[in-house]
Amino acid sequence: MRVRRLLGLSAVVPLLAAGLMPATSAVADTAEAAAPVQLLELTTSTGEATEVAEAGLVETASAGTSGGTGVAPELASRLAAVARAAAAGGVDPEADALLLTEPLEVADFLVAGFTWTGADDLPDGLDVYLRVREDGVWSDWYLNEASGAGRDDGTGVVGTEEFITGGADAVQASVVGDAAQLPAGLQLALIPGRPVGEEVLDPADLETADAEPTALATPAEAPQDPTSGLTTPSPDVATQNADEAAPQGEEPEPADTQTATAEPGAGSSGTSGGTSVSPGLPAVLAAATTAGGLPVPVITRSEWGASSSYMSWSPEYAAAKHVIVHHTAGTNNYTSSQSASIVNGIYYYHAVTLGWGDIGYNFLVDKYGQVFEGRYGSTGAAAGKMVVGGHAYGANTGTMGISMMGTYTSVSPSSTQLTNVGKMAGWFLGRAGITSATGSASFTFKSTEKYAAGQTVSLPAISGHRDVGYTACPGDAGYSKLGQIRSAAQNQINTSKGSGNPGSSTSTTSSSGARSHQIYLNDSWSATANTVFTYTTPATSVLAGDWNGDGVDSTGVRNGSSYGFRNTNTSGASLRTFTYGKSTDQVLVGDWDGNGTDTLAVRRGNTYFIKNSMYSGSADKVVTYGNASDEVVVGDWDGNGTDTLAVRRGNTYYIKNSITSGSADKVVAYGKSTDTVLVGDWNASGKDTLAVRRGNTYYIKNSITSGSADRVQAYGKANDELIVGDWDGDGSDTLGVTR
Repeated sequence: MRVRRLLGLSAVVPLLAAGLMPATSAVADTAEAAAPVQLLELTTSTGEATEVAEAGLVETASAGTSGGTGVAPELASRLAAVARAAAAGGVDPEADALLLTEPLEVADFLVAGFTWTGADDLPDGLDVYLRVREDGVWSDWYLNEASGAGRDDGTGVVGTEEFITGGADAVQASVVGDAAQLPAGLQLALIPGRPVGEEVLDPADLETADAEPTALATPAEAPQDPTSGLTTPSPDVATQNADEAAPQGEEPEPADTQTATAEPGAGSSGTSGGTSVSPGLPAVLAAATTAGGLPVPVITRSEWGASSSYMSWSPEYAAAKHVIVHHTAGTNNYTSSQSASIVNGIYYYHAVTLGWGDIGYNFLVDKYGQVFEGRYGSTGAAAGKMVVGGHAYGANTGTMGISMMGTYTSVSPSSTQLTNVGKMAGWFLGRAGITSATGSASFTFKSTEKYAAGQTVSLPAISGHRDVGYTACPGDAGYSKLGQIRSAAQNQINTSKGSGNPGSSTSTTSSSGARSHQIYLNDSWSATANTVFTYTTPATSVLAGDWNGDGVDSTGVRNGSSYGFRNTNTSGASLRTFTYGKSTDQVLVGDWDGNGTDTLAVRRGNTYFIKNSMYSGSADKVVTYGNASDEVVVGDWDGNGTDTLAVRRGNTYYIKNSITSGSADKVVAYGKSTDTVLVGDWNASGKDTLAVRRGNTYYIKNSITSGSADRVQAYGKANDELIVGDWDGDGSDTLGVTR
């Protein structure tokens, strides 16, 4: 039995002192102890090799030999074994090493990755390799590619893609190539499932492990030619059916010229402008299996234990209609119970080690088919949009990135994994109005990687990372299964898609995930609901409005493009239903014509189709406002009895007092970009104002101005789905939650 030594702590980074402890996970093994990230330094800040990095190199000795062989006795067996391995041909990470650590005993870790300073990629001809020991068995050597990912603004440290394990307790690293090309600051990070702080391993305290040579894992083929399968569309060729594609034109106003100036409420943390996130970051999704018609259960960030302390990258949403499929690197030896901790380790590697501020993928799927929410805001994105990730440099904006956990170079992903990747892709594409998972559409790159920034190509709706970057990802075997993923996506689109433009009275297919809703309404600002009932009609979401003009708001439900309503807040099913728009539309509720009755509008891109009656048929008014990537809210901002639009960018709101295009009538900053925003007439003044939610705490403002909140109220749970209304007809809006 091996006796574990205590690791030497030569440097503890400020993260440990700051107490950045991940939240307890409802999915991850809660018995797992928090542990620091181990850092193994391979080159200095000037690019010189460290002692650790050269300790494994086989050297001839001029003295102290045995039997006249010229080789130190303790190296003789290793030299012979390396020679046998090298005889097989090709690169041998031991025999050909420029740098080679010894096999080293380390504390258990789940995720590893190399980082360095300087260029975004390793110099040509310089490669880094890694092998690990799991359950007493050494893995093959794996080539670690530069990630080809990260934020499009270039924020962060450069490094390799993450390497996942099934729980490794020993490691050996190799660098092959020209000594003149060694990068400065090369180090290997070893990340446990519950990382807290970092420690640089002291060479004096490191112990070696027994290890026989192992083979090089089957290499991937070279990435395809940049022009293979992709074409630059001619200007007169439409890439989507006009009836199905979300409008892509953008109204130049309101201009985004304001800066955030205020935080709501005393004692709030962080800075304005959304550049930092408080520990009270609200949950994105309450019940991931039902919201937005998700086709499979999704394990949320709170469930896998994401610490808000590691997140510093505020969400930004963009219109999106492409899916990029990835794989991680690693040994594929993990268990289903380890997956949540591995995701947590990847989160730390992306957010902290690489400095991106969040996990780069929108979703991750393990080999057992479990789906994990990645980038903050991914499950809560409106139809036709996705929060911008860091999964494919240059192609983050306008795509959803989904990663298959494991290495799929020569081993295929499991059928369950492929099916659920396809279902998630189909869910996303269907909500964006895409009807064919096997088709292509134009895509414009935001920054230069495989294609130049600003270049437009015709890109398959579901593509591999290698299609947009210089990488072998998602591996040869994984890439060969894109057809199976597309088939699963098409089945999902066919199952969940609605029908009809605004004006259509045709029936619709119900969205996946419909259920009854338990509703809790509060007529005051107390902590306890005074009206509780069940809306029994299965639906994917709950609406609130004054449907009959009696001055009291009641609930309604949506299922695809079908809407149902009751005029009382009592248990029961819908009293009437009608269809409007498409299941992929974003729906808004407001009194658009000032007649005292709320009706619906649907949004596609930056175009709004407004209906002044509760019947199917054509829109009564169509207007464009803001950008397709804006978040939109509805309110009577000037008290004239008519609801109008406002768009949100970060923590800045551009308010319009008429249902027209053009410049905003008022611009105000309030709260943080990560807050959930609500609108209501909180003080019965006749005018709607803003409130923001953090966790289960609400910061309510009674005027459309910056500054401190006028009321701070805790209510419900942090993951409740919210509705706002005047439930008792007293002229004041209060809160409701649905579960």
